[in-house]
Amino acid sequence: MSEAGLSPRKIAQVQRVAREVLSDGGLPPAVIEALLAFDMSNFRWRRMAEKDDFKGKVIAEIGERLDPAILQGLIAAAQIAAGIGACAPRRPTVGMVAERMAVDPSRASRIVAELVERGFLIREADQEDARRTVLALTPKAKDYLDAFIAAKWRLLTRVFDGWQPREIRDFARLFGRYVDRLGAVLEMPAEG
Repeated sequence: MSEAGLSPRKIAQVQRVAREVLSDGGLPPAVIEALLAFDMSNFRWRRMAEKDDFKGKVIAEIGERLDPAILQGLIAAAQIAAGIGACAPRRPTVGMVAERMAVDPSRASRIVAELVERGFLIREADQEDARRTVLALTPKAKDYLDAFIAAKWRLLTRVFDGWQPREIRDFARLFGRYVDRLGAVLEMPAEG
C-alpha cells in the first residue's frame, strides 16, 4: 500500500484516467505530473482532516479534551458570534450551528447540549423574540478557544519550520487562489 492508502495498481488506474482527461485538455506532461502529485497530496491532506488527526494533535495539548465533533460545534458557534464566514456577527442558534457544521439539526442539538452541559455555551432567550433560544459563549469557551488557537499555531509553526518567508507567502497566496477558484467552479452550472 502507498502512503495514501491506495494500492499502486489503483493509483495507476486513477492516474491513467486523469492523464487522459488532462492530456485531452491540452496540458503539457510536466503540468500533468505536477497536478497528479498535487492530487495525491490533497488526498492525504483530506484524510488527515477527515480523521481529525490535526485537531486531535492540537486538542492533546489542551487541558480539557473535546471530541473533534464537539470542538467543531464550539468553533461554529464562535464563528457565527464573531461574524466569521458569510454572515455578520449574530447570536448563534442550534439551527445556525447545524448549517455551519453541515449536519442535521438533531446532531447539532446533541452537540450543543453537550457544550451546554460542559459549561462552554449557555442558552438564553432572544431579546427580540423570547420564543427563540440563542446561544452564548461562556468565559470557559473563550479561554478554551484561545488555548486551541495557540496550540494550533504552535503546531503550524513546526509545519512551516525551514520554509523561507517567500515560500510561505507564495503557498498562502496560491492555496487561497486555489480555494477561491474551486468555490467558484463548484457554484457554476454542471457541464452537460
